[in-house]
Amino acid sequence: MLDNPYILNFVVAQDDVSRCPSNLIRSSALIAHNGYCYEFVINHNFDWQHAHGDCTSKGGHLVVVRSSTDNLFLMSSLRSLNFHGDIVWIGLSDQKVEGTYEWPTGEQVTYTNWASGQPDLQAIIEDCVVMKYSDGGHWHDYACFNFIFHQNNYPWICEYKQEHYAQKTTTTPLPDRERPATTEEGVYLTPGGSATIIGK
Repeated sequence: MLDNPYILNFVVAQDDVSRCPSNLIRSSALIAHNGYCYEFVINHNFDWQHAHGDCTSKGGHLVVVRSSTDNLFLMSSLRSLNFHGDIVWIGLSDQKVEGTYEWPTGEQVTYTNWASGQPDLQAIIEDCVVMKYSDGGHWHDYACFNFIFHQNNYPWICEYKQEHYAQKTTTTPLPDRERPATTEEGVYLTPGGSATIIGK
């Protein structure tokens, strides 16, 4: 296993995999977290198109990385699974419009983790995105397909929505003037501007 100095005991609460779609095989490579189920397909290697096809055939898509916390979660999960590779496909690509990156869900790209110099000058043929384990989870653009003299076959991560997911939060009643607001990330924002992250 690669000893990655970028991952420092990042521990996340995991949801119950019983809420994952029933057609998915229950194994250590299926991890439920924050309303989604993640299938780490790390023992097979395909190009981006075939990897995405595998995910969609089971009702999901290649993983959407919505925040730095998501990126750390994926890296930490790879480490806990003793991932021996270096690269995994994620769902981001600019196959439809060059230079306009999209997630397979159609969600707006609000977070990126590009490595320095990425996407690079070969962007016209490198339309799909990988996460590099040895580069601290930074993203690189790669060709989506295999070529005669160059193979782009890598493991991948599929994402599925959990069934009947409800976010778990608890609040302690406060006087109305001090009542906190709850965000979807599980963070309490108080009127004074402080924030407290809660467990899920």
